[in-house]
Amino acid sequence: MPRSPRTTIIVLSNVEDLITRSQAKRLMQRVERFRTVVLDFAGVTSIGQAFADEVFRVFANAHPDVELVPVHAVPQVQQMIRRAEVARDEGNA
Repeated sequence: MPRSPRTTIIVLSNVEDLITRSQAKRLMQRVERFRTVVLDFAGVTSIGQAFADEVFRVFANAHPDVELVPVHAVPQVQQMIRRAEVARDEGNA
């Protein structure tokens, strides 16, 4: 099946706190079909370390051909994303 070039996922935290790996896995279901995935964190005030790690380290390592682009993230969310990306990059070094 050919891959679509891009999709945007609106990350909603008003229903539940985004802290677990299982939440991250649900969010990332079937996004490997795209080359670029924009994750819109507008309105999200925090995410858990396990959530960030599952998306930005585990998923990213499993699907290196999928570009993950977080947007509209507040500094606290950016920090959690950066931690997961650093762990990913250190593991790939």
